[in-house]
Amino acid sequence: MSQLEYLIVLVSILVGLGLADLTESLRDLVLPERNVRWDGLPVAWAVIVVGYVLAAWWTFYDLLQSAVWHRPLTFLPVLLTTLALYLLCAFALPDADREDVSYVTTDARGTKTVDLETFYLSSTHRRWFFGTAAIFSLLFIGTVNAGMVYDGDRALQMGVRQTLFALPILPIPALILIATRHRWVHWGLTLYSMGWVVYLLSDVANALAGGG
Repeated sequence: MSQLEYLIVLVSILVGLGLADLTESLRDLVLPERNVRWDGLPVAWAVIVVGYVLAAWWTFYDLLQSAVWHRPLTFLPVLLTTLALYLLCAFALPDADREDVSYVTTDARGTKTVDLETFYLSSTHRRWFFGTAAIFSLLFIGTVNAGMVYDGDRALQMGVRQTLFALPILPIPALILIATRHRWVHWGLTLYSMGWVVYLLSDVANALAGGG
């Protein structure tokens, strides 16, 4: 087994666990016996997270072919980015089986209802989910730029500039979503983030086509 295959196995396990957690949460929500008050915002962010997974998976497959990442310390940024991606998958949708949370209510007949709007707008969810999203995007962008600088595809000054330029594009909007409960702000930045995911996926697809 080559070093690339060895490292890809670890990354794929973490990504697979994240997707499994996300799909399990979705499955629990759509079960016929589950009473759910649906809301578009958490569903939209679940789709965005899947887009992050696709972009990171193919980017890391190309990135890890460089020998610079085949050392414990230099591999650490890739590992931290993958761990953040796993947590994003885990935080995107609620655990429908929990009862001691604000988003699960019980009526007089004992019927439990999972309220996705309450879950999404809760300060705990916003803090953990969007905080992780900010960390993931910063790690992802920084790691990709570092790899391009090492391979000679980008000058160091340009790599630093591109990383700093990305701050208002992805991490800062995530921090804004932590700070506010206004739905119009969340919808605006959700659509904005979805647009960036589409752009990122198209950019990755073009890079893979060019590399092939």
